[in-house]
Amino acid sequence: MAVLLTAQQESAGSGVTTVQLAPIAGREEQIRRLFWETVTIGHPLPFELTCAKHYENLGLNWYLINGAADSTVALVDGEVVGYSLVCCDSESFHQVQRKYFVILVASVLLALITGRSNKESRRFYWLRLQDSLTISRTRKVLPKNVHMHAHLNVGHGFQDGSVSRKLRDHADQVCLSNGATAYFGEINAVGGRRILGLHRVGGQIVNDSTNRTFSWLTGQDVHRLTLIRHLTANEQQAA
Repeated sequence: MAVLLTAQQESAGSGVTTVQLAPIAGREEQIRRLFWETVTIGHPLPFELTCAKHYENLGLNWYLINGAADSTVALVDGEVVGYSLVCCDSESFHQVQRKYFVILVASVLLALITGRSNKESRRFYWLRLQDSLTISRTRKVLPKNVHMHAHLNVGHGFQDGSVSRKLRDHADQVCLSNGATAYFGEINAVGGRRILGLHRVGGQIVNDSTNRTFSWLTGQDVHRLTLIRHLTANEQQAA
């Protein structure tokens, strides 16, 4: 269960900003809004996406419904500026995700057949399909005892590491409390950058693959890095 925690973050030109971690219940719409505001490596999509609601459901609904008790949001002045969505039940996750995936595919195909899909959306979904196949293959490199995962997202203007470390620590404690000593996640690296971010997260890179969708959207070489975060003895004792 997410608990309310408070941290202090230095905000350029405005002194100290209070950052709180709080349960996601009642803040689902703010999470959905932040999802779209940052969907392309911290930026919104530059076009209107066909079947956007179904895509959103695939990306968020399991965490907001089934995994709500294990997830948290970061608040600044009452506004959601980041979230840590944690999955401790991979079997439930995959079962629910298959349903949302089928709904999304059927909706996209129907939009295509009826001429309700724009060219940008068609390319977006084609590249996402290729990326999904790549992700399925990369999952095979994960150790068999690493089942839990976390999805962290921080809004623009709060990416100095203060918020992300609090969200990461939340994921650590949730996974530890559920008996795990490691969990996995993904980071998108642009042109070899975000190595500092990897040090902050403390993850071991186990796979590096091209993110076709984000490379197209940004016009840069974007790589999807699959990470395993091994929880240290000190973190296990703190739990």
